[in-house]
Amino acid sequence: MTIIALAASSRDQSLNVALLDVILTALDGAAGPVERVDYRLFEDTPQYSARREAAEGPPQGMKNLADKISAADGLIFVTPEYNHAIPGSFKNGIDWLSRISVTLMAVKPTLIGGASASPYGAWRGMKSLRPSIELLGALTMPYMISMSGVGSKADIEARFQDPMARVRIDAALNAFRGQMAAKQ
Repeated sequence: MTIIALAASSRDQSLNVALLDVILTALDGAAGPVERVDYRLFEDTPQYSARREAAEGPPQGMKNLADKISAADGLIFVTPEYNHAIPGSFKNGIDWLSRISVTLMAVKPTLIGGASASPYGAWRGMKSLRPSIELLGALTMPYMISMSGVGSKADIEARFQDPMARVRIDAALNAFRGQMAAKQ
């Protein structure tokens, strides 16, 4: 069982990279080995256009990622929120992946998370991610891990220790673990 994990940020001290770290620590290998994807792949991918696709085909980096996703058993995506949505480079990468295969993520358990200093905790960004990856067949968990009002990895770690917050966190983690176990 292999998991592909991506934090849609390459910023130093990224809250979303920190959240992914904490999620992976909480899963403690229980769902399988993890391969992390470097988000710079998305940042360096040219803007999708039908003209470019017809002339050049999908970028090699996206084809390589599609192969990894296809071979994986589960997915974890952690995203910031940019103007009520996911980062444009993230959406662009998903658009390219959809041109490679519309069933790329078919029935793969997929955990979504997001962190933000704002009171919404990247909630709207996470909600905007769901339809794009569900179109590719991702089996998204009914619960997402949203960290609002956090400013550092230490804040996220503290939230993971808070019994009230753990109710929702555990619902998401347990749903993901359960779906991964069902694939065995």
